[in-house]
Amino acid sequence: MINKEEEKEFKKPKLNRFWNFLIYGSSIVIAVFLVYLYSAYVFINK
Repeated sequence: MINKEEEKEFKKPKLNRFWNFLIYGSSIVIAVFLVYLYSAYVFINK
């Protein structure tokens, strides 16, 4: 049988993977958006 402590250890990596995906994914999306915004700004002011 699996006790409560082992159950927490199994659940932890999934939650950790979810937060890593959320943090890295959002930071990549923000970086891409800022590059797009800057290139649009440069293009408009050409």
